Amino acid sequence: MGILSSFLSPFVKILRQPVESFIRLETSDDEMTFASSDGSLMTLVRVDGARQIIGDAEYKKILDDCVVKFGARFDRPGHALQIYFVRNPERIGEEIRLLLRPNREAARNIGLEIDDIFDERARNLGRYVAHEEIYFVLWTRPVILTKADFAREKEHARKRKWVVAPGAQYPFAAVEALRTRHKSFINAIMPALKEMGIQAATIEVHEAMRIMRINLFQGSADSDWKACLPGDPIPPRAQESRGDVSELLWPPLPQQLASVSGRIINDHMVEMGRHVWGGVDMVLGPQDPLPFPALLNRLAENRTPFRMSILLEGGGVQGMALQSFLSSVLAVTNPENKQVKDSLEGLSVMSRSEPVVKIRASFCTWAPKNNHDLLEDRVSELMQAVESWGYCQVSQLSGDPLDCVMSSALGIACASTAPPGIAPLHEVMRLLPWQRASSPFEKGSILFRTTDGRVWPYQTGTNVTTTWFDLVLAQPGGGKSVLMNTLNLGTCLSAGVS
Repeated sequence: MGILSSFLSPFVKILRQPVESFIRLETSDDEMTFASSDGSLMTLVRVDGARQIIGDAEYKKILDDCVVKFGARFDRPGHALQIYFVRNPERIGEEIRLLLRPNREAARNIGLEIDDIFDERARNLGRYVAHEEIYFVLWTRPVILTKADFAREKEHARKRKWVVAPGAQYPFAAVEALRTRHKSFINAIMPALKEMGIQAATIEVHEAMRIMRINLFQGSADSDWKACLPGDPIPPRAQESRGDVSELLWPPLPQQLASVSGRIINDHMVEMGRHVWGGVDMVLGPQDPLPFPALLNRLAENRTPFRMSILLEGGGVQGMALQSFLSSVLAVTNPENKQVKDSLEGLSVMSRSEPVVKIRASFCTWAPKNNHDLLEDRVSELMQAVESWGYCQVSQLSGDPLDCVMSSALGIACASTAPPGIAPLHEVMRLLPWQRASSPFEKGSILFRTTDGRVWPYQTGTNVTTTWFDLVLAQPGGGKSVLMNTLNLGTCLSAGVS
């Protein structure tokens, strides 16, 4: 790193100019964990969805189990959970192409020339489904430590020796005392999801970096891209400064993730890569929390691409101590202050029996960069859909449109431009996408779809099912023969057939 770059870099980050300045990840700490610049630890969890049909009884049980199994981790500050959901109809073509690749190879192996069938299947299926991803991001932050533990960690960090390399990853960024607490957090969340019938898995750091990079700019990265992390071969770079060895170490994670630059167009529109982006923040939570499908169904009708980030942080009542004090002092000045005081006192009483968390929600949509009118329409559709989701209030006015867009990104920081609200954990859990169906088959020669537009692979004759039978029932003309022919063809085109 040159002398001028070293001097200007801190000021550029403070002014929040480049996209890299919003990414707080510093390095990887182990195979499943990242460390951020402040020492926080982060693990990415892929959530495939529910392994059962979620009816009213199952939905109620999931909500009750969440309070019991998650509650102990959110009764005080220190742990945070980002719930990330993205739906993008524009990426479904690539997903279907990858799912159909084993079928095409099997057909070639047995001498069948049926590419027209695969092409027609991909075309028709793409009209009804969209690409979806769900992730939970688990954060453990230094605020969870006691003052004595934190002071001890700062002293250890001060004594630790390392080379001068401000333009490279710092492999000792993690706060050591957080490792045990973070593993305990993971070991509490993952079994809880399994017991609730939710299929989920932690993601290795290289795969996590690839996923974050693709989701950051929606496809502006190759699917085979791999990050350079501690333990990997270091790419050779020319050393620019004699006393700075940054070029001899692993490149910074923000530079690896941010493959394109950002340009602010107006107070609510940003250009990044091949798209223009618009973000909105939830400024007032829902008066009547509705299940997630109420939001999804409205946006799916118009095939509006969007991503959503809900950030939950522990210790919601403790975080409102100042507001509670001021509302008590100013309660006599007007009725509104007294109402604020009463509501905070009610939440404080409620926190003794169930967790009360801090919640911030950000949303984002995008369009081709030469079509600003389409983006305006999509942002309007997104705002209307969110505001009808239990009578929320949203706003585009965050002060920095680039920061607002990056607030809905996956895993780059434990932060958001949305104003924090506090709510009981049970009410917050009603907003999460628990109802998304998950196929037990990662890939399959037969591609079904759910009624709400998600691809559902199916494969006969695998070790996932020991025995199976097909029962096809429908009225005349209902498609029984078509379905049976599809099942038979799928069996003939199973992966590995020759």
